[in-house]
Amino acid sequence: MKITCTALVCVFISLFLRTSCVQAVFSDDAFVTDWQLANLGPWEKIIPDARDRNRILIVSNPTETSSLLSSFNVSSGQILFRNVLPYTVDEIQLDDDNHNVVVCVDSSSQSWQKFDLHDWFLLDEGVGHAPASTALSQYSYPNDQVVIKGNELHILDNESSLAEWKLELPHGFNKVEYFQREDPLVLVLNVNNTQYLGFSVNGTELVPAWQRDESLTNVVDYAVLDVFDSKDLELNNDMIAERDSSSLWNAYWLRVTTNWNRFMNLLKENHFSPGRVFTRLLALDTKDTTTSDLKFGFAKTLIVLTRNGIIGGLDMVNKGQVVWKLDLQIDQGIKMFWKDNNHKELIVFSRDGHYLTIDLVNGLPVIKSKASLLSKGAVESVIELDDNQCEYLIKFDNGNHQLLKLDPLVDHTDSSIFITEHDSNGIFGRMIVNDEVQDTWQRTVKPTEKIVAFNKRDETNLNSLGLTLGDKSVLYKYLYPNLAAYLVTNKEHHTITFNLIDTITGEVLITQEHKDSPDFRLPTDIVFGEYWVVYSYFSLDPVPEQKLVVVELYESLTPDERFSNTRRSYDPLTGQTNKLQHIAKQYIFPEIIKRLAISKTTNDITTKAIVMELENGQITYIPKLVLNARSKPEDQMTNEDKKEFMAAPYAPIVPINDNFVITHYRNLILGPDSKLISIPTNLESTSIICDLGHDVFCTRVTPSGQFDLMSPTFEKGKLLITILILLVITYFIRPSVSNKKLKSQWLVR
Repeated sequence: MKITCTALVCVFISLFLRTSCVQAVFSDDAFVTDWQLANLGPWEKIIPDARDRNRILIVSNPTETSSLLSSFNVSSGQILFRNVLPYTVDEIQLDDDNHNVVVCVDSSSQSWQKFDLHDWFLLDEGVGHAPASTALSQYSYPNDQVVIKGNELHILDNESSLAEWKLELPHGFNKVEYFQREDPLVLVLNVNNTQYLGFSVNGTELVPAWQRDESLTNVVDYAVLDVFDSKDLELNNDMIAERDSSSLWNAYWLRVTTNWNRFMNLLKENHFSPGRVFTRLLALDTKDTTTSDLKFGFAKTLIVLTRNGIIGGLDMVNKGQVVWKLDLQIDQGIKMFWKDNNHKELIVFSRDGHYLTIDLVNGLPVIKSKASLLSKGAVESVIELDDNQCEYLIKFDNGNHQLLKLDPLVDHTDSSIFITEHDSNGIFGRMIVNDEVQDTWQRTVKPTEKIVAFNKRDETNLNSLGLTLGDKSVLYKYLYPNLAAYLVTNKEHHTITFNLIDTITGEVLITQEHKDSPDFRLPTDIVFGEYWVVYSYFSLDPVPEQKLVVVELYESLTPDERFSNTRRSYDPLTGQTNKLQHIAKQYIFPEIIKRLAISKTTNDITTKAIVMELENGQITYIPKLVLNARSKPEDQMTNEDKKEFMAAPYAPIVPINDNFVITHYRNLILGPDSKLISIPTNLESTSIICDLGHDVFCTRVTPSGQFDLMSPTFEKGKLLITILILLVITYFIRPSVSNKKLKSQWLVR
């Protein structure tokens, strides 16, 4: 039987259509890769809900000037809603006219707000006399029904006063937080002041129903610990052994023997069955993501330091599960740093002047040492002078400084270290020479002015020196590293000013003033990328709008003109300077922006994203390419402008893309001092974004798309089968093609 080329092609097409070859379906990662620790904080007041026995109202104070009011299902441990009130709640009252309405009152400021109990909508608010209402008393349980005897808690029968239920008290028991005898019976215990355990009745026993840990509330600092696969550690040890080999032949022989041993172990594990080995190579378990998480760098431990002096380790793969926790017994946490490159030791600073060294032994923390600083006073800030060099500059609230060196072998006598500090009144340059702190320059503001945002140039990997334009010319970036940007508000002239400063000399390089009536009551922020700055503020003129301004820095606005590779390179210490040139553009954003951050990846090749924490509690991001200072209106763009990579006409309004809202419909409460951070992974396309504050929220973003990771549902088997079919078809078609070429050369039909 003769098989023609046409028949083979038809067979191939049929197989292709039937197997569908590759079905790479990318599923929605919402609520799969992101997670949130929704905290309530220590419970200050408990008010039972008369409409529902399963619900209580909890008042907690996240800050000194605000309160958090939460509706809580005491039977299941579920948070029903949370609402931040901009004052401290003294009492909650029930409206006399409508018992489905409550009034929250602050007696010191005479502020009050009226809410609907069903959906917690704000109905009314004011300052002065609150509406006629009846004060709801804070919950207190009857002491004659709950008795503690030794290490047991007894719930007594009303009639016989005999123990109807008994419960062995957990370690660290503090008090009975809530007790309800009516159906359903609910018992809540407070353990170690910040843990809450809920119990319910199962027959004749009290069984645990839920638990909440409120210790990791109000995060002030963080550190990231990578989790490595044991196989990766084994390969790393093999590479070190090869590097230390005496000769190239010994290194080669070591690699051959180790790989041969691995191959033999693979055969032994699969009972020397080639089919099992092939199946194992093809298998991809979509449920077990441990291997892929380790390989792609998603498996990390997020170490957080709280204001109360507690550090905790959160598993970033398992929905932020608390894997360990340690109370440092300090006044107030300030900062923490890795002490070594291997991430085996942490150093933590407290406000009362103590610093602790913490060892991570097998992934668990152990306090190694605790000491006090020489200078007295409350610590205001701590600056690490060099990564993992154990040198820190501590600033106290009285203005004094102390240089702390934990490693006496580190010596910087031959070099100077430049430090830039700032507060709301000024920016100060300092230099450390021979372990002495010297003041070099300062930029103070007027009494009517205030520094509201400050940021230094982000340290990134340099991938290109310039931007390629549509006509193939190059616009060179201004990459001088010692730069900082800050915003100054002026109440007298009602303006906000952007300044770019040299952190070595204190020289102001750029000043840009905005006179569109900025609203000083709303937040402002600034971020400094590779060669660009983005800042946000809210203005009232001509209409109330949220503004986003981008400033791009170039060596010259003339294409192909470069100074940094000549003798005119910028060096302020020798007087050699070449001034930068810049372009600025303003955009309008539809929501109030509270905080800004820049996405970070391993090699900084992926398009940068501007991550924004909004005033409404959501987090979104927009690609930096959208905020282009050189963009022009479409009617002003030339043909060469349109040829530029990712060129787009200027659109003054940047809308919110629903696909870029990474918090989805979560309710985040982050507090006034929250931190918006970005953590690189082993995948260049993917960055982990976290917001740390009262709550902790983390997710993954891919600003340029997931170009280096296939979906877990990628059907590798069908792909290999398709390749095999192509090889077989090619093998059979090759003689026919050769035959045809030979006949065509001899003019044979």
